[in-house]
Amino acid sequence: MTNISKDTLWKGIIEDLFEDFCAYFFPEWAAEVADFSKPMEFLDKELEAIAPEASSQKRYADKLIKVFTKTGDEQWILIHIEVQGYQDEHFAQRMFTYFYRILDRHQQKIMALAILTDNNPDFHPQKYTYKYENTTHTYTFPSFKILQKTEEMLDVAGNPFSLIMLTAKKALNQANLTDKAQFIWKRSLIEALKEANYSREKIHTILDFIRFYVRFDKEENHQTLNKNIQTIFKQRQNMGIQEAILQEVREQGLSQGIEQGLSQGIEQGISQGIELTTIKVVLSMHKKGFSLEDIMKATDLSQAQIELILANN
Repeated sequence: MTNISKDTLWKGIIEDLFEDFCAYFFPEWAAEVADFSKPMEFLDKELEAIAPEASSQKRYADKLIKVFTKTGDEQWILIHIEVQGYQDEHFAQRMFTYFYRILDRHQQKIMALAILTDNNPDFHPQKYTYKYENTTHTYTFPSFKILQKTEEMLDVAGNPFSLIMLTAKKALNQANLTDKAQFIWKRSLIEALKEANYSREKIHTILDFIRFYVRFDKEENHQTLNKNIQTIFKQRQNMGIQEAILQEVREQGLSQGIEQGLSQGIEQGISQGIELTTIKVVLSMHKKGFSLEDIMKATDLSQAQIELILANN
């Protein structure tokens, strides 16, 4: 089974479900202020410019997104996710550093959010305070700690991002990491996904996150889960999950405005057994000008695999 890092999964799922993400964490703002009819922009290069250290770290995932409000104003959203579950004594300072660098360079309105996926109940930074002699400055920011939330609190009716948060919550319980327990809760979330009646594109995206956020020790359990997915979603018995995704691309890709080269890149990757989430990361990073070496580091794919996906792009 392909080894996909948690920071890659978080970055990908935020891009794919960004409007749902906003409705989950900023419900009033998303409903009353944001204008999602206007195109959003993921400012990866801007974030890399102000925080080059972020691109070399696998311990956390950062996203900077530009959206518009109903009044036509720009709104920038800075998201920082601790993904490896450790106590970082520099976390609050890093949040402040990102904030003032963005504000100083771009002079934009900034909403910040920190999501903590660790299992340390004593670690919950929410402010950074600078003090030297008689000079003091305090920066506070919203911090969402998954460990402190019950599953009932994380389950927001009608919002697909709930399944993402429930997956991260399940992964915090050490007992859930055995193959046997993992299979049970993954199947439960997949069944909930089936009942939710989301679009096919969202279903495939969420399925990838659930399957790969925590990895089975044995490959056979991964294959068994894929067969269960076939049954739950009533796919043909001889159709694996990758074949089902490929069929989806062929049937709807071009009708949804995907360029021919992009569709072919997805087909090439899937034909080699590479998961859809990883393929989308490759194509997205390539489009944004990332080097081959950066893409290899982010996806754990070989140069040959990446070149195959990009052959028609």
